[in-house]
Amino acid sequence: MKDSKNNKPRGMIKLSSIIKILMLLVLTAIIIMGTIGTSVVLGVFKKAPEIDPTKYRSQLSETSRIYASDGSLIETLVSDQFSEFVPIEEMPENLVNAIVAIEDERFYEHNGVDYKRVAGALVHDIKTRSFEQGASTITMQLAKNLYTSFSKSVVRKITDIYYAYQIEETLTKPQILEAYLNSAGFSKGTVGVQAAAKTFFSKDVSDLTLAECALLAGVTNLPEKYTPYNTQLIEEGDDLGNIEVVLLPKNENSEPNSDKTIEIAKNLNELGKIDSFDLIQVKNDLLMPVKAVFNETSKERQKKVLKKMLEQNLITEADYEQALNEEIEINIGSRKESGISSFYTDVVQKNTLKILKNSGYSEEEASNKLFNGGLKIYTPMDIKMQKTLEDVVANPKYYYGVFRDKNGIIQPQVASVIIDQNTHEVKALVGGRNVSGGRLLNRALVPRQPGSAIKPISVYLTAFNNGATAGDVYLDAKMPEKLFGHSPRNAGNYYQGWTTIRNLVRQSSNVGAFQVARDISADKDARVNRNSTYSKSYNDEESINKMIDTLKSIGVSTIVEKEDNPVYNDMAYAPLTLGGMSYGISPFEMAGAFTALSNEGKYADPYVVTKIESNTGEIIYEAKPVEKQITSKQNAYILTDMLRDVVRRGTGKNAAFSGQDVAGKTGTTNDKKDVWFVGYTPYYTCSVWIGNDKNQRLSFGSTQSAYLWKQIMREIHEDLDRKEFEQPDGIYTKYVNGRRELFVDGTTPNYTNKLGWRRSSESTTKKTTKKNDDNNKNSNNDNSKSSKSSKSSKSKSSSSKSSSKSSKTVTNNND
Repeated sequence: MKDSKNNKPRGMIKLSSIIKILMLLVLTAIIIMGTIGTSVVLGVFKKAPEIDPTKYRSQLSETSRIYASDGSLIETLVSDQFSEFVPIEEMPENLVNAIVAIEDERFYEHNGVDYKRVAGALVHDIKTRSFEQGASTITMQLAKNLYTSFSKSVVRKITDIYYAYQIEETLTKPQILEAYLNSAGFSKGTVGVQAAAKTFFSKDVSDLTLAECALLAGVTNLPEKYTPYNTQLIEEGDDLGNIEVVLLPKNENSEPNSDKTIEIAKNLNELGKIDSFDLIQVKNDLLMPVKAVFNETSKERQKKVLKKMLEQNLITEADYEQALNEEIEINIGSRKESGISSFYTDVVQKNTLKILKNSGYSEEEASNKLFNGGLKIYTPMDIKMQKTLEDVVANPKYYYGVFRDKNGIIQPQVASVIIDQNTHEVKALVGGRNVSGGRLLNRALVPRQPGSAIKPISVYLTAFNNGATAGDVYLDAKMPEKLFGHSPRNAGNYYQGWTTIRNLVRQSSNVGAFQVARDISADKDARVNRNSTYSKSYNDEESINKMIDTLKSIGVSTIVEKEDNPVYNDMAYAPLTLGGMSYGISPFEMAGAFTALSNEGKYADPYVVTKIESNTGEIIYEAKPVEKQITSKQNAYILTDMLRDVVRRGTGKNAAFSGQDVAGKTGTTNDKKDVWFVGYTPYYTCSVWIGNDKNQRLSFGSTQSAYLWKQIMREIHEDLDRKEFEQPDGIYTKYVNGRRELFVDGTTPNYTNKLGWRRSSESTTKKTTKKNDDNNKNSNNDNSKSSKSSKSSKSKSSSSKSSSKSSKTVTNNND
């Protein structure tokens, strides 16, 4: 009998064979899919950038902070998020346990990936066709926070797993938790548990209660849903004294703040809920006050967290019940010192960026480091002094002719800078009044025409360095047009006749400043100069260059030279003696320049950044002022003594206050568009500028800037012992022009022989004044206008004429 298998119909296949074939196909598919999957995974691994988990601290985004001289926080530099690193040792155990319980209960058991959780999440995601449950462990979330992104994709998930294993191999579990708790988002722009604790509860993370820890731990799952508070409009029935106020920034599409909103803001200001600068921003439609209301949804999430902690024996039943029943109080933390504008810190930020770029950072890197590098920036700001300065300049009683410009900014405006001349520290600075917010016009840094305030630092400082003395004699009278083409005029047409440099300074003589400037290069012993009313042997170019060199040496950076602009520049007497410069000098640089006089002739660049520390405590910058001797101690003292006269009995009498020695100089420009007082005591140097932003005429002169200076400095010196400027050795006294004058040893007054010409010159002065009055009717009080620069180069001819030509239509001083 034949084999039965030969009796089977052809073309028929056993069922078992079909199953085997199917299994083989499935296996083949699995192998193929596995191969493809492995290739994809390996490709992802290969493309993933290399990481060094040990340097996780450098990967954490951390907000930089600015501190005052006493170590108190001035401002937290929040751009888009607020973060502050805290070591895990300072975190409450309850907070760490709460995060582990709700986020990754097998955290201490797995090596980066929880496969049990992955399987459950995979089933859920297949059913729902979504990525709702990613099964991310704390380690994988850390990888996402530091190295990948928040996009939902398979590639990102694979990369997170890859990095998670590397992190687990490198870091300890506490280090992983520390990194995660400092990088997790907690809503409202806060990153990390320290920032969250300060934002929502206004306390350090170490002080959080169990209930607060559980509440924060619940936020990270869905930050905007479980945020501790939401904002609502403030209503009429609200008790303004007992609400938590949040100031929301407005954008260009926002509705303007209503009168009701502004009235609410005024009431909040009176209650101390917002400061005056916040109120200004509300009025200027930059901020809107709203109230923070506790989010009940976060309470439901908190209960779940507490339940998880109880189930995992991380808290007791009693702890659980107590935390459930604890009332959560939202207390919005402040990120800046109240009562202080941003002008000072704006300069700090600008200088910090410059420091970082000088250290090798690109502009983008420096900006990122400034806002997200966790820098600790220490400044010399004196908080009390800054607030005093802010309060005084904000008082409307010091300004007349007040109006608002087309942008709603109040005019006139003001700027003031206070420097400790002994250390070169900028102690306080304001760049405006009744304005607030970010990216403001900082008038402390804006050059304005200095008027006569330039004379001590351009003309007289340079002249003293070139042989001039306080007793040198000059004719304070209108200069003859036939000789000079045009004469600068003194304020009020007041002239003193033959007098000394001291009196020229005291009365802010424009004619005198012009003549002293010409004589910087002159041989004062030459007969042709001693026997002539006006020097005939001098070199204009040399005198002008020396004044420019002096100004540059004391920090003035806005001088326009011929190579900058061959036609309109500051290489002439009018700009350098009367202050009609092309751009002018900023209040910051004016205050700095005068420290060369107040600090015994020594100058160093004033600074607003004392020290910068990295987020790990490394000192990456420290200010080390480099002093240079601009003039001798003796010259500095005599110049200071002359400026004391300005305050005692000259144009600066409004600056005098009892209890301190005061020296300084007024300055008023053409048509009273800028008024100045720059002065100093043995303690501090301070500049005050007042003017309209658009250069309109003011309704007052420099007597008002001197008065404002007095109000500022009197308050700042209130608790300070009286000091006098100390006279150094190397000075003697001698009678000149009827008074005892100070001289540096080895020097003698120049041109004293001309004092005998007093009587005849007075007659000449009267005639000249009468002759020139009609010609000068259209001239401003002390406008040199187009005084032509002398082209004479040490001419010995008695008939040589000095012609001065200004760089442009000049704006000059009025005092």
